[in-house]
Amino acid sequence: MSIDWNSIVSIFTAIGVLLAAFQLRVSSKIAQSEFEDSIDQQYRELAKDIPVDALIGKAVAEDKVEFTRELIYNYLDLCNEQVFLRRKKRVRKDTWIDWCSGIESNLGKREFKKVWTEIKRESPKTFTFLERLEESEFKEDPSQWGQ
Repeated sequence: MSIDWNSIVSIFTAIGVLLAAFQLRVSSKIAQSEFEDSIDQQYRELAKDIPVDALIGKAVAEDKVEFTRELIYNYLDLCNEQVFLRRKKRVRKDTWIDWCSGIESNLGKREFKKVWTEIKRESPKTFTFLERLEESEFKEDPSQWGQ
């Protein structure tokens, strides 16, 4: 019985290609998770400075209004970026669902709503992606908006 070395080499080559593809897929998922985690970290950095009253939907103390307003503006900028990233399909659907839910919840809170309303009134189209999401009542998936 003679060994067909070409067949054996072909089998090992195919196995090697499959392992490489699997490793590439795993690496891609890890990179995606790290990217999304970095955006989550930006949110946590902002949120830790926002007064608790604003985060739970209450009015903030008079001496913290301007400080809070600046932080909320930065938060809205981050939200706009999150919507943009989903539009570009750089964020997984399950991550987007969580982010969208959080954005909708925060925009309904007293201090966030005040700043958001002011921005839309005084400087419309500053956060166009976020405005479009709100106009859809947070129902549309930005990845379906097209490029």
